[in-house]
Amino acid sequence: MTDFVSTFNKTNKKSKRGITLLEVVGEEQQHQEGELDLFKIAYKPYMTSEFIPVHIIPLLMKHHFPSSEIIHQFTLTHLIYKVKISEILGDNIRNWEYNRPPDLARCPDIASYIYNSKKPIDTMFWFVFTNKKNIFEVLDGIHRLTALKKIKEENSKPQDLLCPGDFGSNGDAYWLYEQYAILNIRFNTNFGERVEVFQNLNKSQAVPDLYIKDHKKEKIQIIDLIANEWQVNYKRHFSSSSEPNIGNTNRNKFVDLLDKIYDKYKIDSSNPNKLRHLLEDANNKIMNNIPSKVSLNTRVKCKETGCYLFIYKNERLEELI
Repeated sequence: MTDFVSTFNKTNKKSKRGITLLEVVGEEQQHQEGELDLFKIAYKPYMTSEFIPVHIIPLLMKHHFPSSEIIHQFTLTHLIYKVKISEILGDNIRNWEYNRPPDLARCPDIASYIYNSKKPIDTMFWFVFTNKKNIFEVLDGIHRLTALKKIKEENSKPQDLLCPGDFGSNGDAYWLYEQYAILNIRFNTNFGERVEVFQNLNKSQAVPDLYIKDHKKEKIQIIDLIANEWQVNYKRHFSSSSEPNIGNTNRNKFVDLLDKIYDKYKIDSSNPNKLRHLLEDANNKIMNNIPSKVSLNTRVKCKETGCYLFIYKNERLEELI
């Protein structure tokens, strides 16, 4: 009889602990659902508005970035937060449409440094919240963010023992995802304010004129499309250096060149292929008239890839094309 009572008491205690744990989990889930419902209710009237009331901002931040904490407040609509890196790698953050796209030659190098050095991510990202799209747009930090997303993309793949990836596997980069990044976020900004912030951020680093002097979306789209095509087709000729060697260029310099040619020939969406043809014609001309000073290594590389355009600097190419 004593053994039965003892067994019953032990079982009863375990059962109570199980019920208590379920109650805690249930309360936590209800709390999170309650916060989500509160955000939806409060945000719904302003979903199509350009601006949102300041009292919505804390709810909005907790909805998108549950770990977010304010570490400084400049104004009611300009704040600095710390947020877990795992929470800034989703689809709710995009590049600002007038910001230059990430340089695909630089991002892998940045990703490798971040992953292999295992150092803290001591950097700041500058975002603006665009309410009509319900997204955060990047004014500065797009290369670092793209590098972090590349790490996550590769690190999320299953383990491959035959061909192991450069960034781990099975989402095992916990040391990275659990770190905090610093976000400088502005809410309720108009276009002029965004341009001013963007220009101030880039005073220390040259930005192609295209992104700050001409905001015609179709021009940006055409130039970015052709820049991407050349960067993919002639990857060996695109460098991450600010001063590439003869035979090479970098994305910023190439975009500057395309910008000048675009304006020179008054190209628009009705004749986008004209820009492609101009580049191809110039490439063929240079191929048939290679300057004698060009080194043998550069000649061999150009012959292997079929790309001769970057034997000349931009200034000379603008004259030739």
